[in-house]
Amino acid sequence: MDDDSRRLLPSPAYGTSSDSDLPEDSSSSTDQAPPGGPCDDPGQRTPGQKRLAFFAIILTEALERMAFYSLVCNMVLFLNSNPLAWASYHAAMALFTFNGLSYVATVFGGWVADALFGKYPTIFAAFFVYIVGCAVWPALYPYPSRTFISHCGTADQNVSHWCAVNTSASYTVPLGQENCAWAVFLAIGIISCGYGFVRVNIIPFGAHQVEHEGQKATRFYFNWLYWFFNVGSLIAFGVVGFIQQNVSYFYGYLLPGIFLIVAFVIFVSGSKNYVKKREAHGSILTNIFCICKNAVKVYWHKNRRRDTEVLTSGLSQSEQVPCCIDYAKVRYGGQFTESSVNDIKALGRILLVFASMIPYWMVYYQMQTTFIVQGLHMNLSFVSVNVSAAKDDTRHFMIPASWLMMFDVIFVLFLLPLLDRVIYPRLDRAGYSPSLRLRILIGMLFTVAAMLVAGAVEHFRLWTIWSNNATSGAIQEQLIGCTTYYSSEMSILWQIPQYALVGISEIFTITAGLELAYIAAPPSMKGIIMGLYWFCEGIGSLLGSATIAIFESLWFPDVDHGNINCERSPFAYPEQKCHLDFYFYTLAGFQVVGILIFIVVAWTLNIGQSIPLRVQEQGIVVVRSSDSTPRPTVVTPSDLPNTSSFRNHVQRRNYDTSSPAMSS
Repeated sequence: MDDDSRRLLPSPAYGTSSDSDLPEDSSSSTDQAPPGGPCDDPGQRTPGQKRLAFFAIILTEALERMAFYSLVCNMVLFLNSNPLAWASYHAAMALFTFNGLSYVATVFGGWVADALFGKYPTIFAAFFVYIVGCAVWPALYPYPSRTFISHCGTADQNVSHWCAVNTSASYTVPLGQENCAWAVFLAIGIISCGYGFVRVNIIPFGAHQVEHEGQKATRFYFNWLYWFFNVGSLIAFGVVGFIQQNVSYFYGYLLPGIFLIVAFVIFVSGSKNYVKKREAHGSILTNIFCICKNAVKVYWHKNRRRDTEVLTSGLSQSEQVPCCIDYAKVRYGGQFTESSVNDIKALGRILLVFASMIPYWMVYYQMQTTFIVQGLHMNLSFVSVNVSAAKDDTRHFMIPASWLMMFDVIFVLFLLPLLDRVIYPRLDRAGYSPSLRLRILIGMLFTVAAMLVAGAVEHFRLWTIWSNNATSGAIQEQLIGCTTYYSSEMSILWQIPQYALVGISEIFTITAGLELAYIAAPPSMKGIIMGLYWFCEGIGSLLGSATIAIFESLWFPDVDHGNINCERSPFAYPEQKCHLDFYFYTLAGFQVVGILIFIVVAWTLNIGQSIPLRVQEQGIVVVRSSDSTPRPTVVTPSDLPNTSSFRNHVQRRNYDTSSPAMSS
């Protein structure tokens, strides 16, 4: 499923009317807009201008989603195929790196917009960077002329490239020496910066266009943004993925650049209708850095004096010795207020939870990488195929390997409304609303199951190839572009369960993680919390690349050229390095360790035991039973005082996980 779509589920995390609930640095921005146009004042916009601004942002985002997932869906296949002919696991590492850098860049993109230029200029400039990076990809593949097509099936498949092909006689090359590696990673770096800077800023920028219209308008915006995100990802996986695999990589990778150019034109065309805010007081990241710096400075100064009385001065007998960050408080000699420092301490607790979810992201991104490698070596057709038939232009229809990712989207789109509209409300009314940390835990268990299923599928895939004897098995030759893939007769449709299990895990872990970020974050930190959430996700993807590098010499063949099956049976000859199944089982073990770490962190810090936000929307408040366990109880709106102060009191008392009232 579209990864950012899940971040924009129609939930109160983004759908409330409070400005601080929006993904915006509310503590460091003002509503004062630069003069120069009637739309600088939201109240002066006409209904037509409001609609144009809304649709401009929505269409821009949909096209940007199509471009990003058009790049991602077949990147492994593109790099692994001729003429680049990377080892399949090196191609997977490149995609892990791409995803990781893209989400890590969001933190820096948010800081640049908040502290330096503002959101609109940052988005404007980032689109240029994004488009330049996308222009590199079609240039990596020769124009599909008759001359190039004639090379298919011959020994001279490596067409000369401007970025230089590896002419080494050795079949085993390190990642940095793969064909056009420097150009590939340069493009990855450029696109990641453009994507991260656009992604982190355009979503809250769109929210600014409707937030002055009230809660319903904000909810309407995020609902339709979510819907268009999924449309964009489905078009990328279904249409563009088919063109790339079965028509031409050149045309398939020309489309993302075209999508981005059209998105940029639409975005700029609506500039006269936008509400443009200007951040005038720096960013939350800058404030966090200053507070930490001041705390270390004060602590170091007092510690050098070795004066324990100074270190603990001002403390009553009931107070504990302050931690290092507390020394930034005024009463300990620092320069910042109690609330500012306490907010950073609360943010640190949430970051520990996010860090414990990193193994989940390592597993999650296997869907776009090693699952694709596995699928390319399974039967992509509904009939048996061989390379000679393909050369005679009698190719059978082959299922694009990227199509399997659509099952993830389908399961999410089907099950999410079922849970949200049927199952969760019934549990709420019965007084058994699952806590956020329990939902995250359930989703992690589903990823363990997904890895075990993927390992079993790979085990039987190899078994179908080598079940007869060690030298000849049920191997099929499938021609994709100019590359022959030696596959099992086992259908790629056997991968559906592992994709479905990952999709089910998203419904629990990712949606609950987003809600947890909203609930547990102090009001002054809501503008940075999503950037840090994405940052941890990016770290997980980068660690996915590291795990492949670690096990590359143990379980992965040095070179595959469309064949990850080894020359001999991996079961009869255990020294052969064809054990993608072992890799999947190992990832399942990593996720189990991650689950244990998450349990220790979340339960020790009492984070994530909140009753979900939907309970508040249904007129339900939390009461405590005799066992101190929070239970939801239905209260009609007429039973509640109709004051905003009361609602804020109820929300903070019953939903703030940092409150002692929620400890169990």
